[in-house]
Amino acid sequence: MNLRKRYCILAASAMLAITGLNSCKKDYSPDTPLPVTYSQSLFVGSDNQIIYALDPISLEKKWKFSADGEILSTPLVKDKVLYVGTSKGTLYSINAQTGVKINSISYSNAIIGTPIFRGDMLLVVEGTKLHTLKADLTDYYVLPSTNTNVFDMGGSINSSPAIHNIAGGFQKAIFISGMNNNVVALNDLLQVLWTFTPAEPGAFYSSPCVVNDSFVYVGNDNGNVYAIKSLNGTQKWSFTTGAQVRSSPIQIGGNVLVGSDDRNFYSVDSATGLLRWKVQTGDAIQSSPVVFNQNVYFGSYDSKFYCIDIIDGHVVWQVPTQALIKSSPVAFNGDIYFGGFDKLLYRLDATTGAQRVTPYRINGQMATSPVIDDISKVYVPSISGDYRY
Repeated sequence: MNLRKRYCILAASAMLAITGLNSCKKDYSPDTPLPVTYSQSLFVGSDNQIIYALDPISLEKKWKFSADGEILSTPLVKDKVLYVGTSKGTLYSINAQTGVKINSISYSNAIIGTPIFRGDMLLVVEGTKLHTLKADLTDYYVLPSTNTNVFDMGGSINSSPAIHNIAGGFQKAIFISGMNNNVVALNDLLQVLWTFTPAEPGAFYSSPCVVNDSFVYVGNDNGNVYAIKSLNGTQKWSFTTGAQVRSSPIQIGGNVLVGSDDRNFYSVDSATGLLRWKVQTGDAIQSSPVVFNQNVYFGSYDSKFYCIDIIDGHVVWQVPTQALIKSSPVAFNGDIYFGGFDKLLYRLDATTGAQRVTPYRINGQMATSPVIDDISKVYVPSISGDYRY
């Protein structure tokens, strides 16, 4: 065999070998990142125009989102979407897992009240108006034939709406308190079911608390706390404090619990409106309370955070902070979370008041309250009715 012929045979054999190797080569799918696991988060905003997502155990930051104004309302979480309003009148929807903006809508006035869902209808208050939106922030028309999706209170709304059955349980209603001295109940078509106007004029900054389908409890700048029948809006009783009441009351175990600017925190009998006990602090109380086990928790303008026994009103513990506390606390897994004007977010042991971890510095004063998304449910402050969905 000549050299040229032998070379051609070897070359052909090599090509066959390479082809064989290529035919045995495995095909791999392109590398793609694994999806991020959705985990529990704490959300909080402040006057520094930033909303934070933190790990509720370590208080380490997960992400932050820069808004166009101060965060004056407590955030809302539903279906892994965070809804938050600003002082500029912008309502954002944000991916709760990533902190990426989904959508936004702008209004003329600051959003101070916490948004709330009624089924698939999102309720948002700004200025004197209540708006109904879809989850994607487009208009939700309760009367499509007339394009109705706004109710005008006739006075500014600086509180959060509440949703509950009215007496008898045959109908749910939307309850709103306003600065025009009125509390109104609306049906799903935004039609007025009733209006409550107290005899003594005063603005309602306090958000309504509705309990057992029967009564609406709310405080007023005239210094009174009112119990109103949810069926027809008539007054059952009123309880007089020594100054304006901007703390939002809660009711539990026959106690209506609320703070006043007269420095006192009150327990009022829910049936009679008579005083059960009161605790005096060093300054005004506008923080709305939360109840966990047998204790009630709240902050004061005296820069202290209090734990009070709900039965007899004795102080279980109090913790000093570095500035006034207006934020309402949240209870979660045996701990209490709250923020203050000292720009710190605290996680305390509910039983002892001891710090669980070093407070997280927000670098903004917090008048709003934290919200915790525990995947299966959301823990909110009692200014939003302490409602869990």
